[in-house]
Amino acid sequence: MKMLSVLLRQKNIFTVRSIQITDTTGYAAWQILEQLDALCSDFQFPMLDNGHVYPVASRLSAYRNEQRWAIIIEVVGFHYRAGGHNGINNALHVFGNLPGITPGISNSNILGFTADSEEGEAFDEHTGTWLNPAVHSILLREKKIALEHDPEYYHSKNILLEEPGRIMIWEYLRGIADTHREAMLATEEEIRQRIPVSLPLFLRLDDWHHPDLANEATPGKNETFGMLADAIETGDLSVFKPASPSNTHWKNWPEGGRL
Repeated sequence: MKMLSVLLRQKNIFTVRSIQITDTTGYAAWQILEQLDALCSDFQFPMLDNGHVYPVASRLSAYRNEQRWAIIIEVVGFHYRAGGHNGINNALHVFGNLPGITPGISNSNILGFTADSEEGEAFDEHTGTWLNPAVHSILLREKKIALEHDPEYYHSKNILLEEPGRIMIWEYLRGIADTHREAMLATEEEIRQRIPVSLPLFLRLDDWHHPDLANEATPGKNETFGMLADAIETGDLSVFKPASPSNTHWKNWPEGGRL
């Protein structure tokens, strides 16, 4: 039994804890699920209804060869306690049996992708939670795009505004997620800083059935991850045929950001 040091996120502060994983080099499906479940029990597996984070978008990427495997789950959201641009990020949860990586989440795997344009501060300077009505643009991956202030824009996307007269940052991010999704997610370069180029992409999912951790569901009891582990072990994608409906859209996790 090996002790694996991991970082536990509590109130936006990371502290080191140790969890028990039978074998960090394991490749069998049960060993893959064991790692995911162990990290889940230590709050290292993504919770899409995290009370501190308003979910926006997510993506799962799996990598394998005959010796190594890795899974990256990206969760784009707004962490209201950080606020402003600091609260807008893509949290990469990295799992696998790669040498030199600590499975789970860490500060180095939280990626920002927005900044103010030359017009000025995009968000309210006091709380950092809503759009500045005097500014009409923002930088997304250094590209200037519009800040959408028209309530009809959100109505057309079935986004219910919480405070009439104000556009919250997470509402804006959800509004542009269909047209700017790729810019919110990790680039290939960012991924390959964590996953070696020699490890090929095996499967990528924009939608899947994610376990409801708040209701004690775990990856090991989840159809998607059970089949994914089998596929990674065998290298046979034909075994990955989940029947459970996708639930990764932010509307399925209304408790996210509500603490």
